[in-house]
Amino acid sequence: MKNKNVKMLSNEKIMHYLDNPDIKIFTFESVGSTNDEARRRMTEGLCTPAVFAAEEQTAGRGRKGHTFFSPSSGLYYTLVTFPEDEQSAVSRMTVAAAVALREAVLACSGIPCDIKWVNDLYVNGRKVAGILCEAPRNSRGELMGIITGIGINIFTEEFPEEIRNTAGSLNCPDLDRNILTAELTNRLMYWSRRLDDPELINAYRSYSFLTGRTVSFHLNGRIITGKAVDINDDGNLIVRADREYILSSGEVSLASWDTQPSES
Repeated sequence: MKNKNVKMLSNEKIMHYLDNPDIKIFTFESVGSTNDEARRRMTEGLCTPAVFAAEEQTAGRGRKGHTFFSPSSGLYYTLVTFPEDEQSAVSRMTVAAAVALREAVLACSGIPCDIKWVNDLYVNGRKVAGILCEAPRNSRGELMGIITGIGINIFTEEFPEEIRNTAGSLNCPDLDRNILTAELTNRLMYWSRRLDDPELINAYRSYSFLTGRTVSFHLNGRIITGKAVDINDDGNLIVRADREYILSSGEVSLASWDTQPSES
């Protein structure tokens, strides 16, 4: 059942708060997946920046083929861009999305989220948002564009059992999803034009909560445990264990949510 206070998505309201009036807006009460809808429109000839925003997804997707729980108490969002610098866009758009999402949530709700490398937002040790960036190519191998998908738990109260201990919510039933959609778009467009700006990676580092903490990750059938010591200029996580590991992708787990970052 929908919360009576939550603002329904409206193309006109989103456009009112957008910095760039030329961005196409597509809103849905319910859709399978905003990323999938964006990809479909791209194959049909979409060639200008566009936003796809939904109040609910019935087939939400996360990384590595995982499903993404997407009830009507959230915002499910995709931005399509057509970058000139393919290499920077493919390697840096997830970083830009994480920074833009953190800034947009703070601006709209006052809640300071933390970034968990590489693509999640956390509040009080629980995941409240996830990011899925995709770079579809046509039959000739040419990049069609960048799809940046984001799912945010705005006022979700009940989660499936398998994520009940890790998932969380902003707990903001009065948050206007139209303003959040517009602010997220404004911040994403800003950073997508500055993917090689040192300020982007500096912001990403400053919002990350893993640095200085003990983390674990899987590598070649082994579980490696060490200290996350930094995020380099390419957005890779540097972990010091039996040797120094530079992680460009994958999942890392925090050894303990109560663990405080060390000074050294």
